[in-house]
Amino acid sequence: MSYSVLIADDDNSLRQVLSAALNKAGYNTVKARNGKETIECIQENEIDVMLLDIFLGDVDGLELIESIQEINPTVAIIIITGHGTTQTAIEAAKRRAYGYLTKPIDREELLDLVERAASAVNITKEETEGTQENEQIDAQGRMVGKSPAMQVVYQVIGRAAVSDETVLIMGESGTGKELVAELIHKNSPRSENPFIVVDCSAISPSLIESTLFGHVKGAYTDAHADRKGKFEQADSGTIFLDEVGELSIDVQMKLLRVLQEREIEPVGSNDTRSVNVRIIAATNQKLETSITDKTFRDDLYYRLNVVPISLPPLRERREDIPDLIDLFTSRFAQEYQIPKIGISTETIDKLTEHEWHGNVRELENAIKRALVMCSGQMLLPEHFAEILDKPVLDSNVNNQDLDLQMQSLLQMQVTQLLESEMDLGHLYAKITAVFEKPLFEIVLEYTDGNQSKASEILGINRNTLSARLKVYDIK
Repeated sequence: MSYSVLIADDDNSLRQVLSAALNKAGYNTVKARNGKETIECIQENEIDVMLLDIFLGDVDGLELIESIQEINPTVAIIIITGHGTTQTAIEAAKRRAYGYLTKPIDREELLDLVERAASAVNITKEETEGTQENEQIDAQGRMVGKSPAMQVVYQVIGRAAVSDETVLIMGESGTGKELVAELIHKNSPRSENPFIVVDCSAISPSLIESTLFGHVKGAYTDAHADRKGKFEQADSGTIFLDEVGELSIDVQMKLLRVLQEREIEPVGSNDTRSVNVRIIAATNQKLETSITDKTFRDDLYYRLNVVPISLPPLRERREDIPDLIDLFTSRFAQEYQIPKIGISTETIDKLTEHEWHGNVRELENAIKRALVMCSGQMLLPEHFAEILDKPVLDSNVNNQDLDLQMQSLLQMQVTQLLESEMDLGHLYAKITAVFEKPLFEIVLEYTDGNQSKASEILGINRNTLSARLKVYDIK
């Protein structure tokens, strides 16, 4: 296929040189020497790629980009200039230019960039042919998914909404636990009343009790006045306790009292106050394990787990990923006030195959980042390189060779320590430090420092992980 390239530059000799190089490489070229001729060429020719000089004599090339894209939305624009600055590059990217070249132009760099731009344009045309944009965005942020696993979730949400029972939502980080809680509230008899969200993992242990139950004046040094807690703020409505597994045992006992007696006791007060609140809790931990570890009360667990909802991870409902991609590209197009950008079939296939350990939230952020970085009209695999090229930790690895290697390494470490002049009473601590510290560092690097996700991968309680990180001075 032969692509058409428009060269818009006020330098006659440069136009000729660039045209000769592109013609030799098999491209058809059209030339323009100013802004007026550039617009005419775009109107009269089907241009695939455009080399646009910033200084065209009669107009600033950057100011032309919007008009060019209105006439030909699929054209890939490559900015060329002899006065390259950081701000110029930023301005070009803001106007969704495909690329950026500075003079003197390297022939190989030029041909490589034009080839990639032409390929992107070709994919854009193929993918958008015969399709229509769907600009309808669900303002309620609806859940998306037609998979059997999500159909089960919808049924439970519907049943839970009409009751007033306590709900426990379980699922990995990023699966949409808060959205489920919000849907239950909006479809319940309490929908006209407050919906209060509390992230138990984001509030320091010293403040969580006051945050939930309030305090009276003088309860502690900075308590200069009475303050209502989240439970009183949510009166007659719903309170959503996200990451409830992070609560300390003392706060768990007070929460149990709320569930049993429907009353709270503010910090520093001997009086109780009645509250009419529906509780929806969520966790990404296996609370049964936390009960065994004595970090979560079993009586509270049974009180919370009246209506359980288990959210499947995204990798277990891959058939929903294309619909989620469509939702996010539409939503962000509206948010950024830009036309909805397409996405190639190859890109959808690769994103569908990805593990998505961060689940729907990770996919949403990946789409947002790709849209910011995309300079054309089509999202391609290259826009997701950071995600698609990242190695995956396989939590199901049970390889015999790996076991043998670990045993051999352990034997070597133990032998070295036994043969050294050390207090053997500390052997367990030393061996644990040898393996545990690098293990935590590797997993935390993989999760970008997210301790909740790291504790989930490791299969230990987050409080246990936090304590061990302090021991090893891991930031």
